[in-house]
Amino acid sequence: MDTHNIGGLRRLGAPHWDWDFPQRRRWETADIAILVFVYRRDRLVAKKIGLLQSKRLFPTNSDVEDEDEIGFLHGMNAFIRREGQQAAAALHRIYGFDRTCTYAAIQAGHRQVGLIDDLNRDFGKAVYYLLYNPPELPYSVSYPLRARIRISDMPVGNRVVDADDVHRALSELKEGQSPSFDHLRSACAARDWPLETWAADLLLTCQVGQQFDDSTDDRVRYFLERRSGPIGAALAASITLSDED
Repeated sequence: MDTHNIGGLRRLGAPHWDWDFPQRRRWETADIAILVFVYRRDRLVAKKIGLLQSKRLFPTNSDVEDEDEIGFLHGMNAFIRREGQQAAAALHRIYGFDRTCTYAAIQAGHRQVGLIDDLNRDFGKAVYYLLYNPPELPYSVSYPLRARIRISDMPVGNRVVDADDVHRALSELKEGQSPSFDHLRSACAARDWPLETWAADLLLTCQVGQQFDDSTDDRVRYFLERRSGPIGAALAASITLSDED
């Protein structure tokens, strides 16, 4: 198994001002790629890809720090460009989550929704949503942590859901609105899996994801190889079959 974290890419478009930025008006369809390569002895016989678009559940107070466009442009210089106030006070926060919390970065009518639909239609159904949730709901955590958090049971946690179900739920909302946890949980009930189940029990057994071959290699390379492209991290699993398989 191989992993690769590209990191640091501007995948959500240019800064809001009118400037000729290399990634201007680019929108990502997914940010994590999982590839599976199947070999018979030393010969590659099949390959497939699953793409995950990651979204997090926002806390009840919506206390979330979005990507800092200026900080991104400063790069490593951000280490010496300090604010006038001490940042330690901002670290004391309480994050609360319940079933009414929303996935604020998923919005009805957003251009990203259409791009995901287009890719799943033209390339094959490869894109799923990866929803980052707390281990259970309701849930509350205070920072800075004063003790190690031990989790013995995880009835919620990270879930992978079908993009069609998510978009169907968005069609019930007004433009710009975001779905709540309960709304998506209901809409995606039939195709809602823990991340490890989706990856190990479904993707590796060819029940989800999209198989590709040499004729569509250029499309997959576009996902992965362009530094201005959408994928931020990739994981590749290689499986070798025995002669009897």
